[in-house]
Amino acid sequence: MYVELRAHSAFSFGDGAVTPEALARRAAELGYPSIGLTDAADLGGVVRFVLEARRQGIRPIVGAELNVDGHPAAFLVCNDQGYRNLAGLVTRARVGDLNTWDRERPHTQRGRASVTWAQVAERSAGLYALTGPASGWLATLLAADKREEAERELAVWREVFGDRLAVEVQRHDAGTRELALADASIQLAERSRVPWVVCHDPRYLDGTSRLVHDMLTALRADLTLDAAATQGL
Repeated sequence: MYVELRAHSAFSFGDGAVTPEALARRAAELGYPSIGLTDAADLGGVVRFVLEARRQGIRPIVGAELNVDGHPAAFLVCNDQGYRNLAGLVTRARVGDLNTWDRERPHTQRGRASVTWAQVAERSAGLYALTGPASGWLATLLAADKREEAERELAVWREVFGDRLAVEVQRHDAGTRELALADASIQLAERSRVPWVVCHDPRYLDGTSRLVHDMLTALRADLTLDAAATQGL
């Protein structure tokens, strides 16, 4: 049975188009035994998500997506320690060093929060890592045909996360480049003896919420809907 590990709700600021409750209800309608929520540097929808998932009789998987040195990756909670560590990483991503934080002049804009690899490694206990979508660092290296460098990068992640690590593979029928990247990701995972998982990484559920997501995408790019459609955003 397929389980989506990487759904995004409206708590992914300016990106996700549906509520956490809608994600849980749709997962139940599809017969999923569980579903994961990985909003972008945000745990604000977790309580609503967990309560609705339990009402629907499915298991909630709590996580978050973080930009690690500028590239997105996802982290799923395995236990209480993992939740505390993920909450700490989300706080660090948004606030930076609490000793120097200034409410009036935050170090990062909302929706652009990030952490360093060293900070992730420091708080890795109790977390399961997914290497990220096509814009993730590992996939970026593979897309540039830097396979040896990608292997070394994956080895660094494995040294920190051990068996709590999987290579993320996505296919959205977006053309031959995406297909080649998926194949390269699987080959790298199998060559490195690291599990690989399929993720759709959804932001919407139907035609109406897709239109909302299209509007959010255009807003992020400072484009009209027509211009965004022309540029293939």
